[in-house]
Amino acid sequence: MNSRAARSSTALVIAVWVALVVPLVTWAAESRSPLAVAFAVASALTWVAGGRALALWVRASSPRRAESVGGGTRPDRIALLVCVCDDLDAAAVVRSARQDVPVDVVLLDDSRDPGVMAQVDALASARGWRVLRRTDRSGFKAGNLNAGIARLRGRYDAYLVCDSDVVLDAGVARVCAAALADPAVAVAQASPAASPGRSRFARYFGPLLATHLAVTRRGRAAHGVTAFLGRGALVRAAAIDDVGGFPDAVAEDLAMTVRLRRRGWRIVDADVAFTEDYPIDYAAFRVQLRKTAEGAVEFLRHPERMRELALREGLDLGLETALVPVTALAGAIALTGGAALAGLGTPPPVWVMVVSAVAALAPLLPEAVRRARTRRLAAGLVFALAAGLLYTSVTFVVLAAVIRTVLGRRATFWVTPKSRSRRRAVALLRDEIVLVPLLAVGAIAASGSLAAAAGPAMPAAVAALFAWGALRGHARTHLAAPLAPRRRRGATAARRPRAVAQVSRGLPRTLAR
Repeated sequence: MNSRAARSSTALVIAVWVALVVPLVTWAAESRSPLAVAFAVASALTWVAGGRALALWVRASSPRRAESVGGGTRPDRIALLVCVCDDLDAAAVVRSARQDVPVDVVLLDDSRDPGVMAQVDALASARGWRVLRRTDRSGFKAGNLNAGIARLRGRYDAYLVCDSDVVLDAGVARVCAAALADPAVAVAQASPAASPGRSRFARYFGPLLATHLAVTRRGRAAHGVTAFLGRGALVRAAAIDDVGGFPDAVAEDLAMTVRLRRRGWRIVDADVAFTEDYPIDYAAFRVQLRKTAEGAVEFLRHPERMRELALREGLDLGLETALVPVTALAGAIALTGGAALAGLGTPPPVWVMVVSAVAALAPLLPEAVRRARTRRLAAGLVFALAAGLLYTSVTFVVLAAVIRTVLGRRATFWVTPKSRSRRRAVALLRDEIVLVPLLAVGAIAASGSLAAAAGPAMPAAVAALFAWGALRGHARTHLAAPLAPRRRRGATAARRPRAVAQVSRGLPRTLAR
């Protein structure tokens, strides 16, 4: 696809969205039902997320613009800052430290577990690394970074920011330092991918991370927007000082992106990679989504942060962030409203349901297409089904996080568990247990039909299947180590029917090979 077609992708997607919304709104108006109007509005909002995903996919196919490298001096004094919070992965840190240019390794340890702290000290002592801890654990990961950088100020030109489970390619420091030769560049961001994975769940769904982020980042870069991801990036020390450090926020990467851009600093993509752990099981996946949702709402509470941004950047960052809570709320309304309308005997048009399904699957299509091309068509189809069910199953996790944060509860930096869950299904599905009855009662009251409860019950049923599959998988592996508690950082195929059936276990066997 040529670059002109890629640039026009946004206009094309908007035109298609309008062409679909007009008959939807017309249907809702003709029905003269407030329930139909609510369903139409909610459906139209969920279509925005799908349309954006498709537009980015088209834009990602355009030729990449080469990043200019300035004639300034490359940073020579580089510190590798590894953030640890009771989640030390010693092997990953050792591999990340093996850069092909000199770097000093500093472990920023926010751990509370004495055993983990002892492991951090032992690793640092054996390798000749430095450990920095703070007594005040406020500010989440950003507070940890700021406290460490304050004690290192003046000693380094740039900081290579890394999480404990991240494995940096050997050339990350060198390639990113070359990008920082341009004095206007504050951040050189490496490309993320999932590590091979220590569970079937991670091995099957993990490749989605690299495909999705690659499409998203290339698509946004083609539009002139590059974001700091919070790890796997070299950050200029002078830029950090210029903007007053990392913002104290759960989504510190997004907030730092805005803060740097407001001051005129550039963020560029570097042609080098890093890997990180994908959630080890379904329970860990839910924790990660909860953190993402809470961080998004927290950021949107402060729209003043995006003042002085270029209009294009502000719209892109605002839309990217808002789609998380908006899609959760709109999706729940559409499910409940659609079921209630069906109970009244006036179900939504079939084509609307088809468009909604396509929009929901749009972010997953690049990875599904990749699997269909590299394996076989069935592989892509089953993955689209499995991943679609996976994200449907966390509807109420995201919705509950959004509601709590909107109502004033402080967003929390939840550390994704690194061990398999041993929690009971009832504890794992507490959000569904609270929200589904409320929505079901509302749908039944609005329609007078018990069948209307099927709308909110469907995602909960899928969540129960995934939870049951995760617990069965844990029992089969006979893991004796308990799950590390969810800590707050800074706060205390060929046989398709069989493959579909395997979704409840978290991984279709058809594509496990």
